[in-house]
Amino acid sequence: MVETLTPAGCGSRQRHRIAVALFTAGSVLGAAALGAVLGLAGSPLDRQWALSVVAALALVAAAREAGLVRIPLPQLRRQVPEHWRREWPLAGWSFGYGVGLGVGVLTHQVVWTFWVMAAGALALGDPLVAAACLVPFGLGRALMVVLPTPSGEDAATAVGRMVERRRWLRPANVAGLLVAAGLIAASPALGQSATTQGEYDPAASGRILAVSVSDAVGAAVVVRAPSVAPVRYDGGRAPALEGELLAYADDAGVRVVRWRTGEELARLPGTLTKPAIDYPLVAYVRIVAGGGQRLELRNVVNGAIRVVAQAGRGSDLGRPALRNGQIAWHVAAGRRSQIRLAPANGSRPSRLIAESVTGLQVNPSLAHGRIAWVEQAGSISALRLRAIRGGPVRTLTTLRGPNRILWTTALGLRTAYVTRWNPINGRAEIVSRPWR
Repeated sequence: MVETLTPAGCGSRQRHRIAVALFTAGSVLGAAALGAVLGLAGSPLDRQWALSVVAALALVAAAREAGLVRIPLPQLRRQVPEHWRREWPLAGWSFGYGVGLGVGVLTHQVVWTFWVMAAGALALGDPLVAAACLVPFGLGRALMVVLPTPSGEDAATAVGRMVERRRWLRPANVAGLLVAAGLIAASPALGQSATTQGEYDPAASGRILAVSVSDAVGAAVVVRAPSVAPVRYDGGRAPALEGELLAYADDAGVRVVRWRTGEELARLPGTLTKPAIDYPLVAYVRIVAGGGQRLELRNVVNGAIRVVAQAGRGSDLGRPALRNGQIAWHVAAGRRSQIRLAPANGSRPSRLIAESVTGLQVNPSLAHGRIAWVEQAGSISALRLRAIRGGPVRTLTTLRGPNRILWTTALGLRTAYVTRWNPINGRAEIVSRPWR
């Protein structure tokens, strides 16, 4: 095919430049289309599980490229149809050749790297992000035709020389696959299952702040209030506050106490996590059989339970917020996510506060007629705030970079709190921003 995309094969230098441009466009669009299809197909998958499989596949591929294991390479052993050049006009065959090579799965492959990239696009579960990730593959295909031209070298000669030197290219390919496996293993989707150190998961009520901590003593919930020594509840996590009342999760379920005295008001057993409190109502997420989740709202005085939302395997209901008769939560599946708000008594259907198909809208908090949440798009995390009744969305703080993300939120008196987390080393801290 590369012999065709030369001035002689195209008929003139002008026609050659047109053919190369169309070939490049077809190659990039073909790779992007493949990524979009794979991203869409992978959207129902559990992202953490899927990325774990991709990391393992990258390691196996690296071992194969290093000659440590023998694994057949899945491929169609053919090239693009040569008869297109004879039967189609230049614009058709040059663009078609680009699409055929850019898609990748329709032609010959010599290494496993492409299949690792395709698996990664599937695991991302987002058509736009996956398309962007496969565009470099299409560009790489096109560069083998474009780059030899400025130096006057024939493209076929350049490809032949690369094949002759493939013993030097394989170590670089192995290194690239190992780096990819390491980056995937350190990604936020996998890092969330790792141990977090520091302070995280803030909860606020006026000037009182509660946080989860993980330190040399162990995991605990710590409550801090003006003019009062910090109060620690060992073994606790994911606190929720309402004045003098504290709800938190532990290995036995959810516990509600008066945080100053330790008096227990309620004990809710089960595989429960992420509580929120608007006494006597307590919301929490129940982990159900098969990996699903159920957001429940319980009146701890009369025992009445209402199911607010449900999610199957691969979806996440996140940390709910409960305040002044309103409940907010997020629903995230792959890269699709929503923030929803509803009356706690179920008198009206939930309404949409924010949504995204290219990023994450997660972890809302409620207070003083406001709702705050975190928006993640690529390597950018932002803390958003708006009035519950509607109006403009404000950005309180923004982080850039894959090794620092914003996560859980809380709204106190004129202050917003958010977890700033490093998925690489697991360190977390609470940062605050004024919101009035």
